[in-house]
Amino acid sequence: MGSSPEERRLVARARAGEEGAFRSLLRRHQRDVFNLAFRILRNREDAEDAAQEVFLRIYRSLGQYDPERPFRNWLLRITHNLCIDLLRRRRIATVSLGEPLRRDEGEIEWELPDPSAADPLEALVGKEEKELVEEAIAKLGPTLRSAIVLRHVQGLRYEEIADVLGIPLGTVKVRLFRARAAIADLLARRLEGDGR
Repeated sequence: MGSSPEERRLVARARAGEEGAFRSLLRRHQRDVFNLAFRILRNREDAEDAAQEVFLRIYRSLGQYDPERPFRNWLLRITHNLCIDLLRRRRIATVSLGEPLRRDEGEIEWELPDPSAADPLEALVGKEEKELVEEAIAKLGPTLRSAIVLRHVQGLRYEEIADVLGIPLGTVKVRLFRARAAIADLLARRLEGDGR
């Protein structure tokens, strides 16, 4: 399934150099790009920088986009690849989402960029369980974390994940299986350690 007709028109106008159309594409997808970058990089400033870099790359390479394929998948693939490259180059350390972030003005609790937006994880588990799951996801390696975030946070189908990551469908299933098993193992150890 390709992009919607409206999105195809926006892409065509942006490819023709219309800045307003490109800004519309940016507004439409900035939350998805930031969320994926944040969950891979585990750092708000790095995610903001990555999101800006993604949109610069998109702007420069719109001519390479195949309009028959979903624009969102192409965008998320570029986001994923950029973030994985950043992790490889910088060896960014992961942090627990349960820990407060530190800012110049003091300590603040972590929150999604748009707190009013529905979070698929919130629908599945309560706040305490969500924190445990977020902590477990944060401990996954980047390839497993990407797969689980694309599936359970971004809500992509297996085929879409394969397209975004540029891997076979079978590899997506294996990564999701391994990610879920690792999360279950981490949660079980955590609960045993807490005496629950």
